[in-house]
Amino acid sequence: MKNKTHWFRRNALSFAVASTLFGGVVPAAFGQLEGATIAGKVIQQTERKAGGVTVTATDQDRGYSKTTQTRDDGSYVFIGLKPGIYLIKVGDNSTEPVELRIGQKATVDITLEAPSDDNIERIAISGVRIESFSGGEVGTNITPEMIARLPQNNRNFLSFADLAPGVQLNTDGQGNVSIRGGAQHQRNVNVFLDGVSQKDYVLKGGITGQDSSRGNPFPQNAIGEYKVITQNYKAEFDQVGSVAITAVTRSGTNEFEGDVFVDYTNEGLREAEPNEQNGKTESLTRHAGMLLSGPIIKDELHFLMSYERKEIQEPVDIPGGAGVNLVTLPADLQAMLGRETSGFDENLFFGKLDWAINDDHSLEASVKLRDESDVADFGGANTLSYGVNREVKDHRYNLKHVYYMEHGQNEFRLTYEDASWNPKPYTDGPGIVLQTATRQSILNMGGGRNFQDKGQKGWAVQNDYTLLDIEWHGNHVIKAGVKYKEITLNTLQQQPYNPQYFYNVERNGAGTFAIDQPYMVEWGVAATNSVGGNVESENTQLGFFIQDDWEATDKLTLNAGVRWDYEETPSYKNYQTPTELVAALRGWSNLDNANYNIENYISTGKERSYFKGAWQPRFGFSYVIDDSRSHTLFGGYGRSYDRQQFDFVQLEESKGSFAQVSYLFSGDPDNPCDPTASNCTSWDPAYLTQAGLDGLLSSIDVKGERFLLHNDLKTPYSDQFSVGMRSNWDEWNTEVSVARTESKDGFNWLLGNRRPDGQFLEQGTSWGQPWAFGVPGWGNLILSSNDGQTRINNLFVKVDRPHRDFWGVNLAYTFSDAEENRVFSEVFALDYESVADYGWKKSVGVPEHRIVLSGSYDLPWEMFAAFKYTWASKTTYEYLDCRQGGTACYFDRTAPAESQYQRFDLSLSKEFGSSYLVDGSKFRIRFDIQNLFNQNNYNNFNLNPDSTEFAMPNAFTATNGGKRQLKLSAGWSF
Repeated sequence: MKNKTHWFRRNALSFAVASTLFGGVVPAAFGQLEGATIAGKVIQQTERKAGGVTVTATDQDRGYSKTTQTRDDGSYVFIGLKPGIYLIKVGDNSTEPVELRIGQKATVDITLEAPSDDNIERIAISGVRIESFSGGEVGTNITPEMIARLPQNNRNFLSFADLAPGVQLNTDGQGNVSIRGGAQHQRNVNVFLDGVSQKDYVLKGGITGQDSSRGNPFPQNAIGEYKVITQNYKAEFDQVGSVAITAVTRSGTNEFEGDVFVDYTNEGLREAEPNEQNGKTESLTRHAGMLLSGPIIKDELHFLMSYERKEIQEPVDIPGGAGVNLVTLPADLQAMLGRETSGFDENLFFGKLDWAINDDHSLEASVKLRDESDVADFGGANTLSYGVNREVKDHRYNLKHVYYMEHGQNEFRLTYEDASWNPKPYTDGPGIVLQTATRQSILNMGGGRNFQDKGQKGWAVQNDYTLLDIEWHGNHVIKAGVKYKEITLNTLQQQPYNPQYFYNVERNGAGTFAIDQPYMVEWGVAATNSVGGNVESENTQLGFFIQDDWEATDKLTLNAGVRWDYEETPSYKNYQTPTELVAALRGWSNLDNANYNIENYISTGKERSYFKGAWQPRFGFSYVIDDSRSHTLFGGYGRSYDRQQFDFVQLEESKGSFAQVSYLFSGDPDNPCDPTASNCTSWDPAYLTQAGLDGLLSSIDVKGERFLLHNDLKTPYSDQFSVGMRSNWDEWNTEVSVARTESKDGFNWLLGNRRPDGQFLEQGTSWGQPWAFGVPGWGNLILSSNDGQTRINNLFVKVDRPHRDFWGVNLAYTFSDAEENRVFSEVFALDYESVADYGWKKSVGVPEHRIVLSGSYDLPWEMFAAFKYTWASKTTYEYLDCRQGGTACYFDRTAPAESQYQRFDLSLSKEFGSSYLVDGSKFRIRFDIQNLFNQNNYNNFNLNPDSTEFAMPNAFTATNGGKRQLKLSAGWSF
């Protein structure tokens, strides 16, 4: 099997390299991930042939030009253009500028008029038509003007993704931002930056760096624009099950440009949260950054550099645990109570070079460096020293070469990424846990428990090529591509990382305080001959796709494509279930009547194979139904496979490789120690050292809770359907569509424990997990399942008036009828013997109605106003109802009356022309008012059905997105 794996890697890599070389000598690929298209027809009013006419497209700001020849029918096409403003030239005549956004297609028909009396041939524009979406795609374009003007509070460029129908933007109480599409989890989202996937293969953030982070994924001032596709993307999009976001970075132009800025807000600029009834907590958020770009060689080589820094200072209260009021703390410990600062720092850098080498070749190189540190996880009984320093790193390098040919182009990319998420103790050394005689918490200090290091590192080669000018029953543009990736996935989790010493401070009597000797110690020990909590796997990925954009007639366009993806994760395939565990499982009579076959979870390293069935057809169509081409019927179907999160898969190997061990020490009357027990001993000060603990136990055969994966592990996927109408009404664009998405094979963990009769529940009951019936000599058994499903029916409405003549407005309305057979965010389904027992219920967190309205207006005196209004109807929450008894509990769902969401954000800015330092430069000031009307947007409710306050907000929690807040900004651009 090892030889077969090597054969696959060798031949797959050979194919990727061969396709790259092959792409240099044959027509190549059509780029929609980051490019745009100009197409049209040259119409002759003379007797000259329509074919063979030279047409040139020139980037107005960068000076780059592309040239092509018209086909026999006079048609022409430019593909893979960078978003920007273009002049189309035929002969010595140019059209008016045509502005292109990412993924757009501009149809520019040109009429060559017969020479007049001066014998000069002139051109006339027969019509310009912009199409932002093709086939069955549903989504929206986020323009540079929207990014620059719309209000926001954290400079995360993804903050505007919810302007697309079907997309939710969620911000939790810690400021972590996540994007959710439809009824699926945020991990099913993917972001493509300059055509490169930013997928997180290990954690649940969807893209690297966004799991449990207050940081931003990319410097916003370096983002040019982006496109949000809710569903029915083309075949080139991979590893995405819900929303696909494709963004392009800014590039340098022929003009030197620069910008510096600073944003600032603190507690004096916001209203108090519900949990601040005794006064507002001090807080500070500050962003600062700069951008510099321009030419190195005019019309040929340009550069761009961007840097942003984000700083958050949020004091956290440390009142101590409930037991702090039962004793008198000495002065040195009393000083640890009060308020400490939770500090967050992020540094973001992006650099880019664009080189138009000649008419046939261009080269682009870029680097992104993201580093952040977050001091968190303290407060309450946890002192600052007991907290966590959560470090995030996301470094990416990208090299792209484009070869332009007469009938196409070839894009070759070489990328490298190094991303990690690493929470570690703020303090190294023993942890001290102070408790009362009844084990009530007082204070935790010293070294904390949490240590994790999870991430991905590796390289990828990608080649896309396009073939143009294929004429068969219309015109075809065919794009095909291959991507090969070698990446190391790793997870390291050791808890407790520092030994934890538990002290009963009332050892000498109630109300007294003394730290004499601990009554217990807990520390982590690597299992004998194990990975010690660390799992590393050399992951290999291969993907192919082909896409045909077929203009069958002047009115009908068909978009047909298919992709195939394949992935190898040896840590899963080659895993061998421990022999002793296999014997225990096969000899466990409780499984004789169980509803599963344990053999499906036992692996010798030969039973498992990699999934080869990830074929993903993608089909779309658009049909122009009127002669004025104002109304287009569109629709599509697509299947899209995502991937298994490595943090789930690795548990089979890591669980049991690092164990928590505890020893009790004799002599404490409140915490007696059984002298006959193997983990009871007399206290010795040597046990305060690691060497002393190693003398007690340095390694262990861990026979505790175990996780097992099914030998036929499935890959989650979604099927997407849509049909709708796009219309143009002079200055207004509208789109109405209905859509359905079904996601299947979602990952869950099930409880494998069974009672002696093989049943999960006790006879005659409907609730009561068999926690006491684990594997003899081992403990609980947790088994993987791929039975998670969601389904959603949507009505999407888009109304758009692009900003012109001083104003613009955008409306996105979403109606959702969403169901799921398990809460989308819950990986552990341990309450029933199968996921099916949970039953289909209304999806948690998906409102039936959602409206996002945004707009901008140019005021006099170089002032600008912009707003964003979001409203969502009540949303659903799940709760456990045990009012009929502890053996008759069941899950139910409710939509609290105050779970509606409503928020109006406003920004006002003023520019001042200046000749300071640089002629034509501008200073600006800006005010962003978040939640102008100070709405209470609760997302935390009392879900105890026995309570008289059931479904009422928990008043002592922060609101979703925060109360009214003012952010001050200043900047200078030249």
